[in-house]
Amino acid sequence: MKAVKPLKTAINVVIIAAIMIVILFPLYWLLATSLKPSNEIFRDPPTLIPEIFTLEHYTNVFRSSEIPTYFWNSVINTGGTVLIVLALASFAAYSMTRYAFKGKLAYFTVILFAQVMPLTTLIVPLYIMWGKLHLLDSHVSIILTNCAIMLPMAIWLLTGYFKSVPKDIDEAATIDGASSLGILFRMVIPLARSGLVAVGLTVCITAWQEMMLAMTFVNTDAMRTLPAGINTFITKSGIQWGPLNAAGIVTTLPVLLVFVVFQKALVRGLTAGATKG
Repeated sequence: MKAVKPLKTAINVVIIAAIMIVILFPLYWLLATSLKPSNEIFRDPPTLIPEIFTLEHYTNVFRSSEIPTYFWNSVINTGGTVLIVLALASFAAYSMTRYAFKGKLAYFTVILFAQVMPLTTLIVPLYIMWGKLHLLDSHVSIILTNCAIMLPMAIWLLTGYFKSVPKDIDEAATIDGASSLGILFRMVIPLARSGLVAVGLTVCITAWQEMMLAMTFVNTDAMRTLPAGINTFITKSGIQWGPLNAAGIVTTLPVLLVFVVFQKALVRGLTAGATKG
């Protein structure tokens, strides 16, 4: 029996290592290709490790393309989406957990139903609506559409986190003269901050990698985002593999950094959310 445990541990380690290789190898290959000279990218057989490291593709991306503009557009769209979704979801979740009103169950059911609506069925009506409002090719159309798509999920998740905050705290704060907004901002939100971090990161990652809206609502380079802007390296005359991979790293790196920085808070938030009713 004692020999079984080390064998089981070794098997688990091998399985986990294999899974990690499968997951991380595409990212490694993206990075390795972005650091290869153009003539080495097409070498047969391909080299796993670049024989000559070069930053020429990154130089081309930042000096000869609109990637810096695309980057800031993505930052604006993602930041605006996260702030609006967290603000509205916090108010909605607070009302769902603290007040009794008619149609509460129906309201929550509609929220859940909204999550199963595929974006492809809404893209044409949304395009027509934003066109009539003269908001195409703007941050407003993308941010508000992202908010409408992600808000139901955020409300549903935050409702579970807010339920974990005891209502006795509300009653004590009310006796001390706190208003409903004071209770929300001073008591409920600080106690549910792990949930806010988890929801905020989920919205951030989803909004950052969103591509369909940027491809549909945006027509100019001045408003294009990173996921959509990468397509400019794929032309009729061919694919610029070096700059394309370098741009892929530029697009991926911010999300990885955000995940690394907030990893512990995200894990705490997701773990707490799994035990909330």
